[in-house]
Parts: sequence; structure tokens; C-alpha cells
Amino acid sequence: MKSETTPLNAAPTGDYMAREDREEHTVAIMQERDTITNVCEAFGFAATCGLFGLCGLFTVGPRETILILHNGRLTKTEREPGCHWAAACCRSMRAVTNQDIVWNMPMLKMVDKTGVPIMVSAIVVYRIVDAKKAALDIDDYRNFVESLATASLKQVVQAYTYDELKVEARQVTDQVVRELQSRVIVAGAQVDSITLNELNYAPEIASAMLKKQQAAALIEARHLIAEGAVQISLDAVNRLEGKLALEREEKVRIVTNLLTICTGEENAKPVLTL
Repeated sequence: MKSETTPLNAAPTGDYMAREDREEHTVAIMQERDTITNVCEAFGFAATCGLFGLCGLFTVGPRETILILHNGRLTKTEREPGCHWAAACCRSMRAVTNQDIVWNMPMLKMVDKTGVPIMVSAIVVYRIVDAKKAALDIDDYRNFVESLATASLKQVVQAYTYDELKVEARQVTDQVVRELQSRVIVAGAQVDSITLNELNYAPEIASAMLKKQQAAALIEARHLIAEGAVQISLDAVNRLEGKLALEREEKVRIVTNLLTICTGEENAKPVLTL
């Protein structure tokens, strides 16, 4: 009988098949892991891009201008209201309103043409017409306009007296607008109007100036009364001369009586000579 011999280095058939199955299973697991990794990487990349894209969104309000800068350089100016997008990397934005800005100037103490101290306040209405100049050429355009408005008002007020400021308020404010506009044009601002809000004497001289005004008004009234009394007396004498023969003394007495009656503060009492 012949016996079959098996080589010493030959592995059992069952073990060989099991090892191949393990290797195939390992390869399948690795392929599955690679697929999951690729999907996760793609999802992460998409999420990163999405977040980066969302960071680039910005909104523009009505009557507003947005200046977009990248690395310190102006790259875009957006005035259309709504939602817009610009690359968020190295981006900075400057917002400038185009609405009318109303500034109530506080009460300021200054002197008029005659050196009399007065208190003045005003209301300034302006708006920005060049957002680039306002945002890039000036550090703070609001403070810039307000400071120059105060200086312009002082300069113009010093060229008028208190009474002229009261009477010629429109002319004064127009001159202040022209003076201020020539100064704030570098900030892209347009001055619409300036209105004097309050105009009074300084507290330390208010009482004295009130007495002066009262005295001036009294003198003017007395002058008007005296002028009218003289005219009435002359008219009366001229009319009587056409009807009566009057002597000089009678004319003087008539004029004196009429002047006394017209210029007297109290009711005149007639006196008859006996």
C-alpha cells in the first residue's frame, strides 16, 4: 500500500480559506471607512464654504451707503437697499447715512458787533451727499460739521448788532449757510438750512439792556408825541387865522395850550382867566 505524504510547509486548506476571508473583510472595512471619510471631508468642506459665504452677506438700509474695503483699499460702494454679498476675508465696512441730520446747537455765548455779550442757539439741517469723502477723508464727519457750524455762526454773528440779528434773521442765517457750506464740502456734506432758535442778551447784562430798550422806546414815543403835537398846534392856528384876527400873544397861548394837552401824561384841566 502506498501512503500519501503532505509537505511540511503546506497549510491546511481550511485555514487558508479563513485567512482569505479575513483579508477580504478587512479590505471591505477599509474601503467603507475611506468612503465615510471622503463623505465627511466633503460635508466639512461644503459646510466651511457655506459658513464663509454666509459671513460675506450684509444688508443696506434705505438712504444708506456701505463702503467695502479689502486690505484697506476701497473695492465696492453699495447704495441699493437690500441684502448683498462681498468676500469676508480681510474685509471692513463703513456705513454712512444719507438721511437728513438735524443738530440742535446748544446755547452759546458770543458778542455782537458792538461787543455786547449775547446768547445764541440754532438748528442745523444737513445731509451727506458724498459717502466716500465723509467716511475716508474725515475721521468723524458729524463732529466735523458741528464744530464748523459753531465757528461759522460766531463769525457771522459778530458782524451784526443785537437789533440787526433780530430784524435780519433770514439774511444772517443765509450767510451762515454759505459760510458753513464752503467749509464742509471737503466732508461730502450739504447744508440745507440753519435757523436761529434763541437770541437773548447774556444774563449779566440782560437787566441793564432791558432798561436801555425801555428808555429808547420811551424817547422814541415822546419824540413822536411832540412832533404830532406841534403839527396839530400849527394846523389849528392856521385854520383860525382864516376866520379870526389873532394877535401874536393869542397864537402863542393857543399853541402852548395845545402842546400842553397833547404832550401831557394826565388829562388836561382847563383854566379860565377872570
